[in-house]
Amino acid sequence: MATTATSGRRSGTVRPDLKEALGAVGVVPARVDARESRAVFERDGVVIVPRTPTDPDELVVAAGRTLGGRLRALTGIRPQGGTDSPPLGLHSDGANVVVEIHGRQVPLREPDEDYLYMLCSVPAPSGGDSVLIDGYALVDQLAEAAPELHTFLTRCDVDYFGGWRTPARGVPATPLVRRLVEWTRGGRRVVRASDYAAPVPREPEWDAHMAFLDGYADVLATAFECAPRFRLEAGDLMALDNYRFLHGRDAFRGTRELHVLAVRSADAR
Repeated sequence: MATTATSGRRSGTVRPDLKEALGAVGVVPARVDARESRAVFERDGVVIVPRTPTDPDELVVAAGRTLGGRLRALTGIRPQGGTDSPPLGLHSDGANVVVEIHGRQVPLREPDEDYLYMLCSVPAPSGGDSVLIDGYALVDQLAEAAPELHTFLTRCDVDYFGGWRTPARGVPATPLVRRLVEWTRGGRRVVRASDYAAPVPREPEWDAHMAFLDGYADVLATAFECAPRFRLEAGDLMALDNYRFLHGRDAFRGTRELHVLAVRSADAR
């Protein structure tokens, strides 16, 4: 069963009984030349372009190449990585960060960033392999393997960041209420994963909803263990549909460096 740290972060436990159902939801992206990336991206929702210059500005170029006129807004390019890091479990990108600039509320990050671009500049010398899960396939499998959990994910609201004990500066205090699986106005399905999701405030079935959230964490931990691994090498640029795919990585030793850009397209929400 899932456990919750003092920070409010939930961690799942691998469930052997779910391994058969979740064994085929992992994805290894196709690697293609930049000229082919848009067609493959539109077909698969994810693509890796190798031999990309490691200048972070290439992320913006890739977003324009793969989305074209559908590109609407960029967040800041942010460095990620570190040294001797533990595993990073399955998650969907997006954060609710708002600051005030000249008297105006300005979002630095948004929860509904719908595409994600990652450029590796320094791969870890040991470990750090990537994991990618097709969230659509995952949810479809749960409809058969865990129908009650599927109903919760698709029909019940949660407080998306409500488990945080000490939210970071700039994070709005107002609960962000949404479903972990829902559809946009344009008909896109969104599959989400939040380590800090909690039942909505004053939820009458609080204990039952907490149990479902723990169960979903176990599902994600199981899918993470079963998924095939792939490695991002220096110059590998991965673009993915953040509404469809959940991603994570293995622990690594040594230093790993990459840059990440999240964007919103005309199809977001």
